[in-house]
Amino acid sequence: MLESVVVKQLTTEEQFEQARALEQEIWQQGYEPMEKAFAQGAVSALVIGAYLEDELIGFNYSEQQEEDVLCSHVLGIKRAYREAGVGELIKLKQKELAADLGMTRCIWLFEPLEARTAHLNFTKLRGYSTDYFVNRKVEIGAPLVEPVDRLQVELDVTDEDYLRWDSKVEELQEEATDIAEWSLNLVGLPVLGEFNTEITYLKDAYKLPIPTYFKKIAIESPSLAEDWRYKTRAVFSTLLGQGYVVVKLVPTNEHVSHYLLVKRSLFAL
Repeated sequence: MLESVVVKQLTTEEQFEQARALEQEIWQQGYEPMEKAFAQGAVSALVIGAYLEDELIGFNYSEQQEEDVLCSHVLGIKRAYREAGVGELIKLKQKELAADLGMTRCIWLFEPLEARTAHLNFTKLRGYSTDYFVNRKVEIGAPLVEPVDRLQVELDVTDEDYLRWDSKVEELQEEATDIAEWSLNLVGLPVLGEFNTEITYLKDAYKLPIPTYFKKIAIESPSLAEDWRYKTRAVFSTLLGQGYVVVKLVPTNEHVSHYLLVKRSLFAL
């Protein structure tokens, strides 16, 4: 199916209307339209669409934030195509167009407990994160859990040395230590153990478990979802504050996946 998908920049009012309609279809609950995203001729705006035949099945909106930074705000994929790799195609086109525009980085925020999105951002696109934001306002749609926290992903659009990156990440993944234990509760949902925020962490790499299906937890046990939020917030805030960087999300099993956090000094970031 992917070989038939055409990804391109949207430039006409007809294309923007298609994106508006898809935006509303995706975020029916808590929907607040981002009209500026589709304003024809919007200054420094970039809207990308993915088409299967003549049907728009995904879109992305971004805008220039600094002289050489493109900030991505919304990535929406039609429900039937969310596991098909369309998001990756759109983000790769965004990277290509950002380079054409003279940008050096793309940045965006996302829900750090969403394993599928994290796998796209870090493992597939080779993004990284050094910043964690607490109590953010949701740009669109309804949050999975309160409070709303976000990881900021950074993507270097000029670095194509994938072999060096992958080799270093794989090496660190093999030696990484678990930063916190996890277990299953009585109803089979994963629970994160305690984490010590009072010590200095010295190893080159650590693994942090997150739920593989966080939406399931948010629906079935909101209190457990909140527990995951506060405990992972403590880990991210502590390790990023001590000079670590998120570089990968490793799918592990049906219960948890693992972030890989490594010393930033080991990479030229």
